[in-house]
Amino acid sequence: MAWGDRSDGVLLRKLPGFRKMFPFLMRTRTESVIYYRQRMDLTRTLPWIERFNQGRERKCSLFHVILAASARTLALRPDANRFVVGRRIYQRRTIDLSFVIKRELSESSGETNLKLTFAPRDTILEVVERVADAVEATRKSGASPDENTSDMLTRLPRSVLRTVMAGVRAADYFGLLPASFIKGDALYTSAYLANLGSIGIDTLYHHMFEWGNAEFFIVVGKVKKEPVVNDDGVIEVRDVVDVSFSLDERVTDGVHYARTIALLTNLAENPEKLVQVPGELPDPFALA
Repeated sequence: MAWGDRSDGVLLRKLPGFRKMFPFLMRTRTESVIYYRQRMDLTRTLPWIERFNQGRERKCSLFHVILAASARTLALRPDANRFVVGRRIYQRRTIDLSFVIKRELSESSGETNLKLTFAPRDTILEVVERVADAVEATRKSGASPDENTSDMLTRLPRSVLRTVMAGVRAADYFGLLPASFIKGDALYTSAYLANLGSIGIDTLYHHMFEWGNAEFFIVVGKVKKEPVVNDDGVIEVRDVVDVSFSLDERVTDGVHYARTIALLTNLAENPEKLVQVPGELPDPFALA
């Protein structure tokens, strides 16, 4: 590993100087956040999911489609799979997606974070299988490492806990956090997704965490019917879903983000593309 690199990222040394200045001009994620809302037309998506699920034990949902579209988008547009730590911009080594699951399907059950790593050429079939395996394993297991660590730390006096947290932040700033720590924390991730539609709530704009290095938050709302003007100028009632994005402006510019969200939307609206293995992929480390 070269000087300046981290276990989860490669320092982008060839970025233009103007881009390298951004972490010094905007020091935090909350200072750098951009909010964007995208409506997705599910006219093709929902029937495709129904056909895909026929005869399958492990079912695909709209959230699986958006997970798969997110992973594919980050593989095709690696400029969005970057993060800022210690006033430096890094290219993430892997495509990691995090989300919350409930241990049981009841209001009283606890929640836990899942972070899964996807290969750049994964299709939606691999995504459905990997998510199902992880969810089943989590629901059969006891408390997660995150839960155990939180339980232990919150028993400490507040002054001690603040010192511990400050030490972790300092180690992160200088790239000294162990790989095992980063791997186990769901907020060290390419994107964090929240599926509010699963509990009947529409989308909202998610805040950015200063903890970790997630630069991309995606919130999926509930499926609803809305009037849409088609290409012929006729109003139709269609199934749609609103998806919101919270983005760190420091890692790439607005034009790149707009094209990234457009690609993700196109894949979610045409999920048959996610069955295909992508062709040649861009080199994510070209600017390292």
